[in-house]
Amino acid sequence: MYGYSGKIVLVDLTHLNYKIVKMGERIYRKLIGGRGLGSWLLYHSIEPGVDPFSPENVLIIASGPLNATKVPLASKLGIFFKSPLTEGYGESYIGGTIPPYPKWAGFDAIVIKGRAEEPIYLLFREQSLEFTSAKDLWGKSIYETEEILLETYGKRASILSIGPAGENLVRYACISNNKWRQAGRSGGGSVMGSKRLKAIVFDVPKNDYEAAKKEEFEELVRDLFSKFKTSAGAKRLREFGTSAMTIPANEMGFFPTRYWSNGMMENWEKIGADAVKFILVRPHPCYNCPIACGRFIKVNTKWGTIEMDGLEYETINTLGGQLLIDDIGAVAWLNDLADKLGLDTISVGNVLGFAIEAYKRGKIKTKIEYNDPEAAARLIQDITYRRGDGKILAEGVARAAKVLGLEDIAIHVKGQEPPAYDPRRLKGMILGLGTSPRGACHLRMMAYYVDLKGWGGGAESTSLEKVKILVDFEDFMTSFDSLILCKFGRDIFDWETMVKLFNALTGFDFSLKEYKKAITRITTLTRVINSREGMDRRHDRLPKRLIKESITHLGNEYKISEDEMERMLDLYYEVRGYDRNGIPTKVTLENLEVNELLSISPF
Repeated sequence: MYGYSGKIVLVDLTHLNYKIVKMGERIYRKLIGGRGLGSWLLYHSIEPGVDPFSPENVLIIASGPLNATKVPLASKLGIFFKSPLTEGYGESYIGGTIPPYPKWAGFDAIVIKGRAEEPIYLLFREQSLEFTSAKDLWGKSIYETEEILLETYGKRASILSIGPAGENLVRYACISNNKWRQAGRSGGGSVMGSKRLKAIVFDVPKNDYEAAKKEEFEELVRDLFSKFKTSAGAKRLREFGTSAMTIPANEMGFFPTRYWSNGMMENWEKIGADAVKFILVRPHPCYNCPIACGRFIKVNTKWGTIEMDGLEYETINTLGGQLLIDDIGAVAWLNDLADKLGLDTISVGNVLGFAIEAYKRGKIKTKIEYNDPEAAARLIQDITYRRGDGKILAEGVARAAKVLGLEDIAIHVKGQEPPAYDPRRLKGMILGLGTSPRGACHLRMMAYYVDLKGWGGGAESTSLEKVKILVDFEDFMTSFDSLILCKFGRDIFDWETMVKLFNALTGFDFSLKEYKKAITRITTLTRVINSREGMDRRHDRLPKRLIKESITHLGNEYKISEDEMERMLDLYYEVRGYDRNGIPTKVTLENLEVNELLSISPF
């Protein structure tokens, strides 16, 4: 086969052994790769109701067909598991240098189950997989871990690792690569920690994959690179990185501030795009990326000089706007601390905002106020090591709110804390946050992008036309996650280009209609996994506060009504072929051939 290795490896940490399983072409035709392959393997690897921290949960690393090729922005790798935050479908994607390495090692997917007796790391070499003691690494930061392993195996290697937060089972711990690139969402780092798996090291040579139709494939690649040169969106990301979003977010009023109380932050310019540009040392790209949205920065603070790749838009919001911290040095300091310890900055920033409100109400003893970075840093440490109030806050907003009796102020969907796009201002995010299979998310549907483009009637529209566009865009994003491509290629790639690339690489002959059907099949498969865990319409609703409370921006009031939310869900389910409770119907599952996939076991 072209574009695939045709092999997955099953790793058993309990018994410290592994076996290689061959995959047939039929599976790749049905599932494409990446998210499709990872979701199918997840479905068949776990039983419903499994505790995410039990040895029976799995950690799956899945590549797409475009990984390890010359295609620009084939610069992400997918990681799949049952989420400790949502207790449902969990996934996260990571950039850095790691994306081609599993395929260079010879595998389309790595399925890791069980739990080691003592801390270990996996070492993939050209012709072997070794189980190596990590007792000397356990307790070390992500930065220290990576430095030690790179010193041991050399610069050719690439590493996935966790920090103390993952070891201590903080439910929103992340998995990191190159110190500052994270598979941040859904708590994959704590799944690794529960398995006593400190790191995964790839020490393998480069092994790019040839295309079935080489000339056609290379012509498509050349055309893509030329488009990047003229793309206004790519140019803006290269200049500002994702911090560029701070400008429209505050001008339009969708920048969540003071723990979701406002849509704009006073003095936001102090931590906004121009402030980040002022401390920029150089753009820092992921593997095979012509955009280089990463920001390697250097900033002098009262806590010392911070040098790192950081200050993404989401982190600027959660560790800045949500906490009313307008000192860019302080935001960088907190960002650096979270990265060292291995915490998802989206979740931890939301948790800190929730903690401030909890303290104000006398529900926790830890003193933390708005615009208090030092208190925030202390609490980040307490969360990581589960000390004092940090023990309950390490469980995430949803669980902490239930224990503290603060469910009315808690902001989450399905148990996961949201990204920095207020749905009261961008109403596509009602569905974007609500229906995301991994809990509150901006990237499964990228609804904020649809809103900002003004499609389907504009940002405040909740029309059927808008819902249909959102459904198509959700599938478009599933295509990115299955091939796998970075979603910042959204202005460069289109459906037709994706199909042409896929066919030229693999030698398959998909029509656009056939390809779209395969992608819809994958989107529906993730829904089936959550349905099996008991999730339904109840879990697609936004938190109470976002419905009950409005925000005001430049004299205008913005709010969401219950009717709007319920109507959008009705329309979404109807377009998707789900019943009124959000469960895919038998007809839908048969038409998309999902039932066939559920009956085929990979093992």
